[in-house]
Amino acid sequence: MIFYQTVTIVCLVILAIELLSAVIYGLLQQRPERIAFVRSFKKGKCAFIYLTTVPLYFIGHYYTMKDPMQALFTAIPKTVNLVVLQYDTSTIDALMQVSILYRVTVYIAFLLVAINALLFTASLTYQRIWCTFESWKAMLSFKDKLYLLGYNTDNLTIYKSDKVHSKAVVDTVRETQKGKMFLEKVAFIDTPDFSHFLKKVFRRMKCSDKTFTLVINTKNEEKNMDLCRLIIHCIETADNKEKFFGKLRVYVFGDPLYASIYEDIVSDGYGCIQYLDKHRKVAVDFVDKYPLVQFMDERQVDCQTSLVREGVDINVVLLGFGKTNHQIFMTSIANNQFLCENEGQICLKPVKYHIFDSDGSAHDKNLNHSYYRFERECRDADPSAYLPLPAQPAEEYYYSFGIDHSDFYETLRGVLTKGKNDANFLVIDIGTDLENIDAAQKLLEKREEWNLPNLTVLVKVAAFHRSQSTLSEAGCYLFGCEKDIVFDIDVIMQDKMTEMAKMRNQVYDLEYTVAHHPEQVIDADYIALQKQQSEKNWYLKKSQMERESSIYCCLSLRSKLLLMGLDYAPANDPRPALSATNYMDIYAGEDLPQLLSEETVNGKPIFAYGLDFKTSRRKTMAIHEHERWNSFMISHGMVPSTLDQIKNEKRADGRYTNGKNYAVRRHGNLTTFEGLETFRKLVAERDGCSETETDVIKYDYQLLDDAHWLLSKCGYKIVRKNHS
Repeated sequence: MIFYQTVTIVCLVILAIELLSAVIYGLLQQRPERIAFVRSFKKGKCAFIYLTTVPLYFIGHYYTMKDPMQALFTAIPKTVNLVVLQYDTSTIDALMQVSILYRVTVYIAFLLVAINALLFTASLTYQRIWCTFESWKAMLSFKDKLYLLGYNTDNLTIYKSDKVHSKAVVDTVRETQKGKMFLEKVAFIDTPDFSHFLKKVFRRMKCSDKTFTLVINTKNEEKNMDLCRLIIHCIETADNKEKFFGKLRVYVFGDPLYASIYEDIVSDGYGCIQYLDKHRKVAVDFVDKYPLVQFMDERQVDCQTSLVREGVDINVVLLGFGKTNHQIFMTSIANNQFLCENEGQICLKPVKYHIFDSDGSAHDKNLNHSYYRFERECRDADPSAYLPLPAQPAEEYYYSFGIDHSDFYETLRGVLTKGKNDANFLVIDIGTDLENIDAAQKLLEKREEWNLPNLTVLVKVAAFHRSQSTLSEAGCYLFGCEKDIVFDIDVIMQDKMTEMAKMRNQVYDLEYTVAHHPEQVIDADYIALQKQQSEKNWYLKKSQMERESSIYCCLSLRSKLLLMGLDYAPANDPRPALSATNYMDIYAGEDLPQLLSEETVNGKPIFAYGLDFKTSRRKTMAIHEHERWNSFMISHGMVPSTLDQIKNEKRADGRYTNGKNYAVRRHGNLTTFEGLETFRKLVAERDGCSETETDVIKYDYQLLDDAHWLLSKCGYKIVRKNHS
């Protein structure tokens, strides 16, 4: 009997250890691992239970049969039957009758088998109940809604970034995907037909006062466009289109190859649809985070005048010219502008872009349609037919080979070693993150070999990799983390630059009221009303290019401050903030803007602008802003209007266009800073009014005149540049 008792005790100990380890493992694991453990027959828990029942059945049979082989081969099928919960003690009843310990141990083994099966079944049942409940809640709850159309990694990242909405991923979801989404606590609405789902959404909007946010990112461009058009159709056929503005927000991700189609969709979307290009968002974040002047010092920029020093070139090498570097090129042209002095005149100092790519970088339909239109149409234009033509925004040099070409290093070295004080930048985006990191490590070695302390290396890394730490330690700057700058719901819905631009737009509307309707009482109610109207005008009246122009103006603010030895930072930054007076002393000196009145609009001083723009740093920065605006317009395919068009072209309502016609991408102000003086004279003579009424130069002053107010309102402060 000692043999039977010993085996029973060993089995009981194993079962106790198995149970205790399963409980501890379950408590220590995160939810996905815990659920996977409960469901798995391969993680040890279930297998050890069944393995333990084999010796239990064996000794029970051996006690009766006295034949070890027969007992073993009888024990194995009995154990197998437990998998389908067939409990049979008839053949081991004899030992169970004489040993209470054995009987208890067998029943404990049976109980653990039952618990395992019940947990597995309960887990699957709970999944179905949870998924059904969450999908109902996503549609019927009283919270603001967020629906992500398309099951993919990007939408899952957006889903997890949101903390406030009632939300769900919407798509045709396979069973394997349902299990994965349950493990990650992602609610989903399983629908074979997006159109059916959208109709349900519009029905819900009729009886709800909550906002409905749709993110369309199906990874299929035609499907994205069809969904947008269906939404437009639903708005068009509704009783009251106005009710959807502000209540329905649609963000559609699309490939920049089809940007024109998406922009047409946006223009038809009643202010409810916005187009998102992830490559453009990366580029905007890149220019905001790493303006070129941030890496330039007194050898290259005179911070007393904000001018580039004589003999200094600014070289930007783009290694790879895929979609992201293409957008960085365009965004940088529209923001990274510099001025220098030439024969006593302040003029544009073009950045030199050296583009290495083996796929024929110079041949691109978007560049051909936008940036190169100005050069193509104005190269042989009759100067007498125009105001003074602006300078080409940049210089580009194309090399039809990459880092794998035998001439690459020699050519690159020639670019980067021309001048000892040149500011050199190398932006790497040749492929995957690991390919970019590998190229960066090779080029950092070349930086040391060629003794190029003025070379700043920036590398695109879309997701975290351990190799990044090596690059950071070597003074390499990383950009492009899509989780933070693209697929985050707060970034999508409240883009920093867009909010700044909208705030400027709103307050300038109020300022116009104060200047032209002094009888109007500007109280809190009126400001709230104007804010609402300004929001509508932003989406319903302004074109895509006008909105982007305002956004890029705000994007250039940091670069402008850095040119003056300043910067801006979040309000909680430890560096001391400059007061409005300190800022104006540095920026304007003796050329302070004149107050129109003692009144302010939402805290912003209202300035009066005359026609005498005296020489000062303030005027230099206004020239800088005009050159930046010229560069933005040229990069978007705008060309100057002729003198005849400025003087004579009219809209359908009979009003003069002054040469501004976004439909055909022309503008009368696309000229030099001095050309704007001629522009105001032409328009004033034509209209028989004063030049003060037709002046547009004042708009080039406004951004920096109002910078302290704008940044303070948006949660930032002006500080001195960090030279560390």
